[in-house]
Amino acid sequence: MAASTSSAFVLCKVRHNVSLSPCHATEPRVGIEQDLTDQLMRYSEALQGVILSFSKVQLARPYGTIVNEMPFIHCKVVADALVFRPQEGMRLRGFINKIGSNHVGMLFAGVFNGSVAESELPKGYVHNYAQDCWLAEDGSSISVNDEVDVQVLRVHVAGGMIAIEATMRVKGASKASPSKKSKKKATLDLTAETPKIPEIKSTKTKKAKKRKHAEEAVVVEEEAEEEEVVVKVKKSKHKDKDGKKKKHKKSKHD
Repeated sequence: MAASTSSAFVLCKVRHNVSLSPCHATEPRVGIEQDLTDQLMRYSEALQGVILSFSKVQLARPYGTIVNEMPFIHCKVVADALVFRPQEGMRLRGFINKIGSNHVGMLFAGVFNGSVAESELPKGYVHNYAQDCWLAEDGSSISVNDEVDVQVLRVHVAGGMIAIEATMRVKGASKASPSKKSKKKATLDLTAETPKIPEIKSTKTKKAKKRKHAEEAVVVEEEAEEEEVVVKVKKSKHKDKDGKKKKHKKSKHD
């Protein structure tokens, strides 16, 4: 059982069996890296934690072995593995990312999910729907973007991933501390006067009116010109027709 002050990050020496395909015979390091990369961010039963990275990767022997008629080359690899291994009783620092009516959700190391049930929250905290946080009688709160110290109760493993169940009822644990983002939000001056915007409507309406008047004047002038032209043409036609009729009548009478 690990002590409460120990770290959840452990560096382990591991020996791993790798089966290299024939295409990696000339460059075995490429095949080894591909095999090790597939194991990252997954829970390992042998190491009792999630493998985060590998370092100092070396071949245990300079030669590999081929078993029977199998085309793969079997070799052993030695490396240092950084493992995230949370255990019961361990103290961790979580970053709250969700507030529920019966629990508080958080992330550990920015990756691993964790939760604190309502029964494991500090005494006196009540869920506030309006502010989306947990409030205490003294005015302190637990809200999103806060960082809190918790103690691990249980670690659940499913599908190669882990979920941590923790408690905040720990003696000497620090209270929720807001992050930088929440501090910036708290210092915003909401009472500042809004900048005055110059009135542009009046100038626009005046310009629009002028344009309308100018357009109306142009339309009236065009209509008047068209009417005058039509009238002149009509008068000239009627006069010519009347003159021709009179001439024809006179010629007939003669």
